[in-house]
Amino acid sequence: MRVAEICDTCATYINASCIIYNGDYLSSIDVSPLESLDTILESIDETFPSPVGSGGPTDVPAYVGQLYYDSTNSVLYIGLSDTLPNWGSLGLVVTTTTTSSTTSTTTTSS
Repeated sequence: MRVAEICDTCATYINASCIIYNGDYLSSIDVSPLESLDTILESIDETFPSPVGSGGPTDVPAYVGQLYYDSTNSVLYIGLSDTLPNWGSLGLVVTTTTTSSTTSTTTTSS
């Protein structure tokens, strides 16, 4: 069982804002030492956005693990190579909502 801890610096429950990076400057995502994990994650999202398109991806992924969302068919892909246009389908994007008496399943599309 995990127990919530109080941060010594900000006196709130420990979260991504409490984790501080203590390394070299990362020019590719513009992150300096002593920045919070929260700030770093935002920088990564802005620098490497997940593309959305109509139909499957055809470009070379920017990095292995890059996500691509096919909004026409509601399929999520993941980049398997950063030198070839190689993508793996993670499958249909489906959401399930459960209330006290009903369950509904929705295929998500943009």
